[in-house]
Amino acid sequence: MRNLPCSRMLFTLFAVFGFGFACMGSADDSPPNASDMTNLARQDPFAFLQNCLKLYDKNVRGYQVILQKQERLQGKLQNREIIEAAFREQPYSVSMRWLEGAHKADRVVFVAGENEGMMLAHPAGVAGKLVKVVKRKVDSDEARQSGRYTLDQFGFKKSLQRILSSMQAAKQKDTLHLQFLGETKVFECDQRVCFKLKRTYDVPESDGTEDLTLYVDRENFLPIGIVVRGKIDAATGNRELLGEYFFRDLRLNPQFSPQQFNEAAFN
Repeated sequence: MRNLPCSRMLFTLFAVFGFGFACMGSADDSPPNASDMTNLARQDPFAFLQNCLKLYDKNVRGYQVILQKQERLQGKLQNREIIEAAFREQPYSVSMRWLEGAHKADRVVFVAGENEGMMLAHPAGVAGKLVKVVKRKVDSDEARQSGRYTLDQFGFKKSLQRILSSMQAAKQKDTLHLQFLGETKVFECDQRVCFKLKRTYDVPESDGTEDLTLYVDRENFLPIGIVVRGKIDAATGNRELLGEYFFRDLRLNPQFSPQQFNEAAFN
């Protein structure tokens, strides 16, 4: 009986500290709840992003969205593009229809394992009146000239994976500089409240990235705003915009029509 108070004290300490570690989660645990994710964003933004990816895998099967993007291609800042996009995880499927700013195609569809691994595209402009659909390799020169990322690299999950892979490499070198900058409403994303994260680089990425800002939606933990900047422009003193991507009108796990991801989508 004399040892009972000591035993109770040890049990209490174990319960308190053990539960505290469990709340934070590890790379192999299931993702934390919303409250713990908020704390994690403030305390460990890298672990927060890792768990955003886990929550995606747990909750998302597909989505429809309006993408607003602007990119620098071949050194020139392009006009803004507005794209109606649909995405399905299984099989990996992407459908896009340009509402504004189309380059060589105004509609594209890609489904992994179909159409001989190629994407289907409807040419923009006059060519589109003559030809309904063309097949192109998803990573063709034409595709790369039209965007920083190809169709097989599209989506929230692919973006998170790219971001985390780069961050993990920097973390191993002890050169990861990632900050939590609070919560903010993002006008381009339906004024949704987002966690704002910012990464700066000791050495530019291979694509010239030197500054990355992420806006992660507070409700569904998806990266609905991504801004990528490069070197400092001597004329303005500001970093060059390499690409910005904002998502609005998001609908998660919709019921897709049978023709959403095939040639019939071009009609």
